Amino acid sequence: MIDFSEWRLGWSWPVLLVVIAVMAICLRLCILTWIRSGRKKSIAWLEALRFIIVGLILFTLANPERIELIERDSEPEILLLADASGSMNTRDVKDSNGTIITRSDWVKSSFAQPWRTELEKTAIVSELPFSSASGSEATDLSLPLKEGLDRVSNLKAALYFTDGDLNTGPSPLSLAGRCRTAGVPTYVVRVGKDKPLPDLVLEDFTAPSFALLDERLTISYRISNAFPERIETTLELMGNDEQVAIKPIIIQGGEEVSGTMSWLPTMKGDMRLRAVVKEHTGESILENNTRKLETRIESKVLKALIVDSFPRWEYRFLRNALERDPRVDMNCILLHPGMNPGNGRGYLREFPGSPEELAPYDVVFIGDIGLEEGELSEDDCEALANLVRLQASGVIFLPGRRGRQTSLAESPLGDLIPVTFDPTKPRGVGTSNSSAITLTKKGRNHWLTTLRGAGEPDVRFWERLPGFHWSAAALKSRPGSEVLAVHSIFRNEWGRMPVLAIRYVGAGKTLYLGSDSAWRWRRGVEDKYHYRFWSQIARWMAHGRHLSEGDGMKVIHSPERPKTGENVYLRCIVLDKDGFPLKDGPVESMIEHPGGENERIFYEPAPEGEGVFLATFRTRQSGPIKIRTEVTKADRFLETNLQAESNGLERLGRPARTGDLRELARLTGGKYGLAENLESIVQAIAALPAPGPLERIHRLRTDLYWGLFLCALLAIYWTGRKFAGMI
Repeated sequence: MIDFSEWRLGWSWPVLLVVIAVMAICLRLCILTWIRSGRKKSIAWLEALRFIIVGLILFTLANPERIELIERDSEPEILLLADASGSMNTRDVKDSNGTIITRSDWVKSSFAQPWRTELEKTAIVSELPFSSASGSEATDLSLPLKEGLDRVSNLKAALYFTDGDLNTGPSPLSLAGRCRTAGVPTYVVRVGKDKPLPDLVLEDFTAPSFALLDERLTISYRISNAFPERIETTLELMGNDEQVAIKPIIIQGGEEVSGTMSWLPTMKGDMRLRAVVKEHTGESILENNTRKLETRIESKVLKALIVDSFPRWEYRFLRNALERDPRVDMNCILLHPGMNPGNGRGYLREFPGSPEELAPYDVVFIGDIGLEEGELSEDDCEALANLVRLQASGVIFLPGRRGRQTSLAESPLGDLIPVTFDPTKPRGVGTSNSSAITLTKKGRNHWLTTLRGAGEPDVRFWERLPGFHWSAAALKSRPGSEVLAVHSIFRNEWGRMPVLAIRYVGAGKTLYLGSDSAWRWRRGVEDKYHYRFWSQIARWMAHGRHLSEGDGMKVIHSPERPKTGENVYLRCIVLDKDGFPLKDGPVESMIEHPGGENERIFYEPAPEGEGVFLATFRTRQSGPIKIRTEVTKADRFLETNLQAESNGLERLGRPARTGDLRELARLTGGKYGLAENLESIVQAIAALPAPGPLERIHRLRTDLYWGLFLCALLAIYWTGRKFAGMI
């Protein structure tokens, strides 16, 4: 670099020689042009101007800079960046007495030691605890350093005390360039061991926010094993401090397992759930073996509708089972093509003719009927599809031997059917010997197939159920559907033929059962399996519709238990004062977050139909959330309680990390070390000179007025050439 006091040029000597050569060539061309013009004075002035412009442009390309020195008007400051996230509560650090303490306690005790006084002799020492913008449930390592660079005008150094568990925000390396420019070295003290503690951890434990009485309550779990060897343990589920389920767990060393447990509540009301992993000898942390949740069990009367053509055996036993269920209000329609519809107790003379009449039904069973005069119409299919998508109801497809359901594939219900029918076999397929339902891997773990309310300890009872001779011909499942069971005999190019499949559509669900012989499960055991199966499915279908409801109004939230920082989608179903779907709003909710902050959101009408409004918001931190929804036009009000769960980013027992912080220290001229290296790091900081004056660089090539000046000279030159008659 060539330094001219306050100004400096970015030229090296080879480049300078090239510039001199270019200027010499330019001078030669200018002289030749002047001579060819007859040595006119005007041309001499123009060529002189051209020579000057070329020189100024080359001078600009040399990137001249004017250095402005700004004296600092405050004392130097050293920032102690103390990690206050949840992982710092891991107990794996020895203090001076050899006692094992938590990482955060070691940091607190370190701040009280004499080394801090040594640093205070040359600078102001400030503490800055940090975690993340969302609280102690995550760690953002770039957040405190950025805040320090923004806030402190005379920052001498930054010293991290952290386990390095970065799990949100940008990498701290993104600030390395800014630290180097400001002359701020970054030092790092890694707190904690770099290997996981031997431990069993219940990483995750979730359950629905509510369940209907006689509906199986399914909890999901995830357990990790930090021991090097294989561990056999148990997971115990407690409800209101009583054991309700227990499951053996086998985990390989250094791995995780996940799964589900289900339980059939017998009483309504609030329920405190607690999952406990049995203690294993040698565990380091026992607190993470237990997790707690709260849910509620409610008794609701469900509305069910059965629609079929003829009173086949499956229809008769299904109707009788639902009619005997005290918590199901059942209606049925027997269309009898070519004859008068069936009549009697609970019978309807015709299919509900409007969306308003269909809306009260939680679950609709579609039997062996299709799209035809005297059966279902296009409008009926459209109303059923909207009932599922918009109002979170369920539809169950039960095809029969007439093969009428294949015609529904081209109707608005087509996308709701979980399988694709074989058009070449509309009447299905049969076998002379009975066939069995074979559960898939998904089906063996799905609570719809675990009828433990019937006294069965596992799903092996499916192998003992009476078989069937007929089933609908399905080619394959639709994308997005889940196949729970397949035919034991029939297969095609897509694999085994689906017999039991489910599908999530919009806010609701659909189910397909390809056999009409579930009634045969009653042989010798009466209602033990048949009733429990359909009762369980009806409650599973209706679950979403009863998350939060009031007079003429429902609010359905998804997911039921959102994580911190996750979007929550709200679906509000509203009737006007006359009991018809509300055509327009306004519909609004006041969200009360766990930290006390309030947020007002406004709903937009769902494009698919009237009476349904959609909104969304983002959870900010874990804890209870209150949603107060108001529709002034319909004089409706509803309060919904929601529990936001921790996102699980901060976990005890995890090893301390190095990674980005070690590289940050190297790039900024700092130092990286372990807890036992604290003294040497402090000495390095104490030896730092006081920060010099700040430099502000003014580059000529970025100056607007200089650019305008060069443009003006070029304009004068080219205008002069025109007046002089030059091309």
